[in-house]
Amino acid sequence: MEIELVYRTYRPLLLSIAYRMLGSVIHAEDVVQDAFVTVQQQGIHKESSSVRNLKAYLCKMVTNRCLDYLKSTRKKRELYVGTWLPEPLVQNYKAARESVSAVEHDPLQTIELEDTISYAFLVMLDRLTPIERAVFILREAFEFDYGDIADFLNKTEVGCRKIYSRLKRKIQDEPEVELTPSVQSEQLALRFLQATSSGDMGGLLKMLSHDVALYSDGGGKVVAAIKPVTSSQRVLAFIQGLLSKGDSAGIVRLVKVNGQLGFVLSSPSEAFPTVVSLAFRNDCVERIYILRNPDKLQHLNLG
Repeated sequence: MEIELVYRTYRPLLLSIAYRMLGSVIHAEDVVQDAFVTVQQQGIHKESSSVRNLKAYLCKMVTNRCLDYLKSTRKKRELYVGTWLPEPLVQNYKAARESVSAVEHDPLQTIELEDTISYAFLVMLDRLTPIERAVFILREAFEFDYGDIADFLNKTEVGCRKIYSRLKRKIQDEPEVELTPSVQSEQLALRFLQATSSGDMGGLLKMLSHDVALYSDGGGKVVAAIKPVTSSQRVLAFIQGLLSKGDSAGIVRLVKVNGQLGFVLSSPSEAFPTVVSLAFRNDCVERIYILRNPDKLQHLNLG
C-alpha cells in the first residue's frame, strides 16, 4: 500500500487513540506523525514487509509511544501549576454541524471529526493510570478484542480483562458523567449562557448542582483559580467576580467543545481566548471547565 494511502486511511483512527491517551491535540499529532515516519523509513507499508495487519501494528505503535510519552512527562505533570485539564477539541458551532453531515458516510473520518467523547469524560480518563487508560480506550471506544489489547500492551489477555472489569466498577462508582454529549445538555448550556449574559444570578443559582465544581487551567501563565471552586454558592460568587471584571468589548461565541455546546470568550486585550465547557447531571450544572492556558489553545482555528 502506498504511504499516502496508509496515511489517509489510518491517521484519523490513530489521532483519536493518541488524543484520548494524551489529552493533547498537539502531542497526539506529533506521536502519529512520528509513527508514519517510522513506517515509511522501515518500509512497513510495502507488500514485502513481514507485517500482515498494518492497522493493528500502527495502533500498537501509537499506543506504546503514548505510554512512553506519559512516562517521560510524569514529573512535569506533578509540578504543573494548578489544575491540569486536557486540550479541548473546539469547532465553530455552525461548521461542526455541517462537517458532521458531510462525512456521515465515512466512518474513519467521522471518528476524527466527531470525536465526541465528552470533555468531562476526557477529564475522568486522566485520573486513570496510563495502562488503565489504554485498556479502557482500546476496549470501550474502539472495541478491540482482549487478544489485540494484550498484544499492544505486552500484557496477558486475562490481565487486560481484569483491568477492564475493575475499571468498569470504578467508573460506575463515579458521579454520573456523560460519555457522549446529548441534545438536552445543549439546551441546558444555552440556558446557562443566557443566565450569565443577562446577569440573572438567581436563575443561574437554580441551575447549579449543590456540589458543583469549577476547574480552571491557566498553567501558571495566565490568571486562573489554582484550586477547584466547589459548592453552588462559591461557584456563583466566582462567576459574579468574573462578570464584574468583564471586558465590555469581549465577545462570546457558541462552539462545540468535544462535540458538546460550549463557549469561547475572547477580548481585544488578551492574545488567546478562554474556552468553557460544562457537564450536567439531573438537569443541573455539575462541572464547569475553564481552559485558559495559552499553550493548550494554540491549535484552535475557529476562522
